[in-house]
Amino acid sequence: MQWEAVRASAQWAAYGDALGFITELTDTAGVRRRIGQDEVTTTVRWKRRIGGRYGRDMLLPAGAYSDDTQLRLATSRAIRGDGEFDAEAFAKIEVVAWQAYALGAGRGTKAAATGLMRVEAKWSQNIFATKAARYVDIGGNGAAMRIQPHVWSARDLANWDNITRDVVRNAVSTHGHPRGILGAVLHAVLLAHALDTNEIPGPKQWRPAIDWLEQVPDVIAKDDELAYLWLPTWSDAAGIDFRSAAVTVANECRAALEAFDSTTPLTTETYAALVKQWGGFDDATRGSGTVTTLLAAVLAHACTDSPEAGLLLAANTLGSDTDTIATMAGALLGAVTAGPPPGTVQDAKVIDSEARRMWDLSQGREVSTFTYPDLLRWSPPKATLDLVGHTPMGPALAGLGPLTPTDTPAVSNQATYVWGTLPFGQSVLVRARPDLRPLDENLLPGDVRPPRSRQAADVPKEQQLQFEAPVQAAASADQRPVLAGTTPAAMSERAHRQAPPSIEEIVQELARSGFAPEQVGQALLHQIRGGRYGVERAAAFAGLLARAYRSERERPR
Repeated sequence: MQWEAVRASAQWAAYGDALGFITELTDTAGVRRRIGQDEVTTTVRWKRRIGGRYGRDMLLPAGAYSDDTQLRLATSRAIRGDGEFDAEAFAKIEVVAWQAYALGAGRGTKAAATGLMRVEAKWSQNIFATKAARYVDIGGNGAAMRIQPHVWSARDLANWDNITRDVVRNAVSTHGHPRGILGAVLHAVLLAHALDTNEIPGPKQWRPAIDWLEQVPDVIAKDDELAYLWLPTWSDAAGIDFRSAAVTVANECRAALEAFDSTTPLTTETYAALVKQWGGFDDATRGSGTVTTLLAAVLAHACTDSPEAGLLLAANTLGSDTDTIATMAGALLGAVTAGPPPGTVQDAKVIDSEARRMWDLSQGREVSTFTYPDLLRWSPPKATLDLVGHTPMGPALAGLGPLTPTDTPAVSNQATYVWGTLPFGQSVLVRARPDLRPLDENLLPGDVRPPRSRQAADVPKEQQLQFEAPVQAAASADQRPVLAGTTPAAMSERAHRQAPPSIEEIVQELARSGFAPEQVGQALLHQIRGGRYGVERAAAFAGLLARAYRSERERPR
């Protein structure tokens, strides 16, 4: 795997996302309103309503990307410098913080993100059921669209076991339906083939990739947390066996391919017919994790020699999931395409930087690890509008750090929207309260946390008001400033609930204490008594403890 291939895969994926974002969930008249023409031909500035029916029409820059690329960058940050995926930081911090700046987010992923705000929720224990959604029913492409970094950072592209393990750990934090999980795995192994062979996988490669889906239960069985924490709770909630579910999904994919004639040239008409045949226009199946993956694979295979044409075809097939099909096809096409995409991509330097970090990991090099807040002290606000708050350093986004405004805020009755830049260069359009509240310092990464000697109430007035909209500058003194901090007198201490430590953190603490028998016994008993799934947690804890103990015993002295 070459650096240029990983870089192009990342850039073409973002380009496809940006193209398809323009045409997502609209018709020809809607496209005309957004960009002044009937079809998208490249990335341009355009307007879109952000925040639902009561939101604001916001101007988006050329190359603006949606939740696909946002969560792909989040996945990349959560892969540590040693190559391990920090599933808990991704789920509890990245996905939660993402709610403040999400663009084009799907209902299922948003519902899962809300579930992860619960103190007791973990990446492997986000089983929820609300009026809006049930975890086990979320089978969309919200996982498949974001898992490319696990492939870009893989040291052995032919080792599908390791890639699959991390993809599943990523996917199950938000998606509980087998189509959502296995669609992500299928896209990952197809991308691995493209990067490993410098060849877009075709029908001959699709079949063994689909066959691999039936092996995913075996991969899950070899991972302690998936096997002993996630799987039992999932099986109980879903009421089915995951192995049989994997066979069902694989058979669905096989049946779809049997009805597909790969010798027919892919035109606007034939592609639209295929999308319709596979349910890509139907509300119930448009965003299916497996349907989207298969459509992206077909597009990439048919358009190997003309990647731009393939992404434009995806983006202009209105009524389908334009951005996600285009972004996944872009990841595949970029893997075998020399050079960057022809249009502007927002945050191209940030995308390049993360792609380079993933490639360095694939080569066994040491790279930096993103600094997250301490998960033992992580307790996010109950309201997503409070994920952005003021600190002694100015405005900040919980989990990710200081936020530098780059545009004039737009104010609505319920929220204020403003473009800003995070410390690592990523652009975000955040949604926050018109009056920012103090942000608990425990919600900031350790490397950007203010000195303890400065309290939130000590924020200088001019720094509190740096988000203020110009139209509010001359407002009367009794009016609340837009995106300003509350006054010291109005501030109140918020109760801070500590999230319980994960079993990995407990094992690490026991290792530091030399595995004192009394402490080990108390910790194990605590897991057994831990509610309905105490036995399963205790089994997973014992497995991790045994591995840590063996590793410590075998370490050279």
